[in-house]
Amino acid sequence: MNGNFASIKRAIRAAFAIAAFATLALHPVAAQSAPSRLVVAGRASIMVADALYAFPSARTRVLGVAGADQGLGYFLGALDPAWAALPPLDRAASAETIAALKPDLVVLKAAMKASLGPKLDAIGLAQLYLTLETPEDYAKDLAALGAALGEEARGRELAGYYAARVADATKRVAGRAKPRVLLVQASAGSGVWEAPPAAWMQTAMTALAGGEPVWTKAALGSGWTRLGAEEIAAMNPEVVVVVGYRDDSAALSAAFAKDPRFAATVAVKAGRVLAMPQDFYSWDQPDTRWILGLAWLARALHPDAFSGAPLEAEVRDFFRTFYGVDRARFDALIAPRLKGDHGIDTPAAR
Repeated sequence: MNGNFASIKRAIRAAFAIAAFATLALHPVAAQSAPSRLVVAGRASIMVADALYAFPSARTRVLGVAGADQGLGYFLGALDPAWAALPPLDRAASAETIAALKPDLVVLKAAMKASLGPKLDAIGLAQLYLTLETPEDYAKDLAALGAALGEEARGRELAGYYAARVADATKRVAGRAKPRVLLVQASAGSGVWEAPPAAWMQTAMTALAGGEPVWTKAALGSGWTRLGAEEIAAMNPEVVVVVGYRDDSAALSAAFAKDPRFAATVAVKAGRVLAMPQDFYSWDQPDTRWILGLAWLARALHPDAFSGAPLEAEVRDFFRTFYGVDRARFDALIAPRLKGDHGIDTPAAR
């Protein structure tokens, strides 16, 4: 398994190196010039929209974005004053509904290509598909976005941001003992916990942060997989990370820690059941924020490796670099939304 995680790191380095020289050929589209009318459509549009809005010129070109609220609020709605004027667009919007907005480029998750692509082709709409599932994908997809928008330098800048922070985190945790980590989300029903597939961002994040993702030893499916209580107890994780997308992750982690079925695990005994930080979205998923999830988790697992490198500075730098959020706006927009075990001084924490 260690060999697999080493290969993940090598692949990430290679992907960011490729992104430095990437062109639109990575993701061909029919558009022949920089588009001026953009629509973000389909499922998982949050990841696409958040990546798109990291390119400043894109904001004035957007005509519509499919539902971008996981349950904790609209980040882009709070960020961009023009958002309120955009027409509502359902995640299941048809090709005809999308065409009515008269876009010259439709940006979607790659998973939408099979179902929606042929219909958009028939109408003659140009499309750009972004995978946005792994760190490697982000390197390539940001380059593709930059090329499509005529902002190649910005695409390289963003890819370089991720590359530098991945390199810093992995260098700091290299050679250290890897604690056994279990990452779970609460599912429908009390006391039901699920783990992500081995190929998902959460697994790569845990490995890059210097942990051993113990859930990969379970029989996992292509989506979140329910784990039995006995199965979790047998894993005996040293650290448990609980994520939430619609609910406060701190409340969910407290519920896990209080569950008598897990009382004998090392994590519960040591008080190391942690809540993945959230603002408008959870930091564990393949949104632009995944780099914050990595930064937080690496510090949670190996705090002594990050002496003099406070998480707050990295979080503020992320929102400033990606979305132009200065210190005052961070305090007004992001800080009040922070939940989980982020350890950042906020009004709610005082």
